[in-house]
Amino acid sequence: MNCFYHISEPAVAQCVDCHKGLCLHCASKYEIPICDDCNNRRKRREVVQYIKPLIICAILFAIGYNLSLAGHDSTMTGYMVMGIYVGWKIINQFIPNMFLWFNIKAVFWYYLIRVTLSMFIGAFATPIYLIYCIIMIIIRLTH
Repeated sequence: MNCFYHISEPAVAQCVDCHKGLCLHCASKYEIPICDDCNNRRKRREVVQYIKPLIICAILFAIGYNLSLAGHDSTMTGYMVMGIYVGWKIINQFIPNMFLWFNIKAVFWYYLIRVTLSMFIGAFATPIYLIYCIIMIIIRLTH
């Protein structure tokens, strides 16, 4: 088998994703033997993984901004609604979202407390999380 990109060179490895033959030069480009096409696909998937939360936060901010539950401060309402998403993700790291076999009143209080806690945690964690997502996108696009 010869290298997919350099036809005259013998293959010394295979791409871990698509199994194309890779010569010594192509196989040593990255930490793992992976072809350029598959590496670019992985990069795009990782970028999308970090863009989705930014889009979700923007939509939730717009919804909260238009709700204006906190009186006349629409920006703060948008920020708090956006913070629910980030807080919920953090809470799920410690307490996974699960189906509860309680009566409807207990389930209501459980989720009300969980949303309130998510809003509180999100108020502090949202800026850090959004900056983290932006930095990860920049890193993925530049490397």
